[in-house]
Amino acid sequence: MGGSGRKSAPPSPTSGRRRLPAAFRALRVSEAVSSAGSQLTLVALPVLAAADLDASASQIALLSGAQFVPVLLVTPFAGRLADLRDRAPLLYASHFARAVVLFLVVGLAAAGWLDYLTLFAGAMLLGAFTALFDTSLLAYVPDTVETEELTRANGQLAAVNAVSQTAGPAIGGLIVSGLGPALAVALDAVSYLFGGAALRARRKPSHSRAAREGASIRAGFTTVAASDPLRRLVAAGSLFNLAEQVALSVLFIAVVQESAHSVGFLGFGFSAAGVGSVIGARASARYGGGDAARSWVWALLVSQAALLAALWAVGSGLWGAAAFFASMLVYGAAMAFYNVHSLTRRQLVSPDGMLGRVNAVYRTFAFGTIPIGAGAAALLLLFTTAPVAASLVAVLSVVATWVLARGTYTTERRDEAWTTP
Repeated sequence: MGGSGRKSAPPSPTSGRRRLPAAFRALRVSEAVSSAGSQLTLVALPVLAAADLDASASQIALLSGAQFVPVLLVTPFAGRLADLRDRAPLLYASHFARAVVLFLVVGLAAAGWLDYLTLFAGAMLLGAFTALFDTSLLAYVPDTVETEELTRANGQLAAVNAVSQTAGPAIGGLIVSGLGPALAVALDAVSYLFGGAALRARRKPSHSRAAREGASIRAGFTTVAASDPLRRLVAAGSLFNLAEQVALSVLFIAVVQESAHSVGFLGFGFSAAGVGSVIGARASARYGGGDAARSWVWALLVSQAALLAALWAVGSGLWGAAAFFASMLVYGAAMAFYNVHSLTRRQLVSPDGMLGRVNAVYRTFAFGTIPIGAGAAALLLLFTTAPVAASLVAVLSVVATWVLARGTYTTERRDEAWTTP
């Protein structure tokens, strides 16, 4: 692979016990507070639209998706910006910008001036600033820790997000019920202010920034296309998300329509996956490192196999229910482990000054396959049953992912793709 990247280093025997630098600890605190606050907004905005604006079901669905649409539109530009600029200011500026948007929503709601279009525009802005934050965050982590600590640092951040995503919706629902949606949104705004202040107080300058000349969005795509490890990472991540979306869509149909279980049963299944993701992220933070290529291969395969097992366990009585929850737990743990190692590999093999755009390319393809997966699930279900459709997709994805991951592992062992001369 051409270009220069972060040099690999053997993990220190004490690296798992050493305290990570202050800049990373500030980032971790910021992410914990703002991630928890974000769960409030995910619950509160639809409730605000329904309760205060009499929004229809379709309008609420559009509002829920509005925060995710900018990911595909803004991410390529955010990646270029993360390569050109100091990343810490981009992070805390994104926090402060989201706080301003949310305070405007709360103020307009209190004054009785909030309408649906304004709320929708606010959700789009939140999504745009979130895309900028997420892309810059992935490029900023290597600025805050040594190379041998990357897997541990990524694992800690993943654990923070996993806890928020697992407990956040339930806690957010209680807060929205107790305080009302407007105050819940205001609390999220305060969390962004706190997170931005924590980052600003302990910011660390970026050590690798691109020169403005030639720093195009297109360069990110050409860099990925020219690198065998990056090409395989993007392909495997996109395939994983595609298969996962098909399987999850089919899982919903299998539980709700083709079995005697309720939606609550499915909710408990996703809660089990959330608990598993916390375990997987913590395991990455504590035991990650070393031969991460092998970890990445097995985690990806285990997550696919566990999701397939969960689908086949639905409708098989008490033991089937136990197998379903156990499979979802394993699925969440393996998926978190895979995500941490996939990110660490991208950070290690990306050329200097290109990490923001490489991450943007990865996110563009990986997130772009999600709606395709939903459409594919709907098409498959027209011709076959839910278990057969899910099994077909899962088996094909396991085989294809093994080929992709095995190729990356072989390339790494032969050409030492973790280090780029």
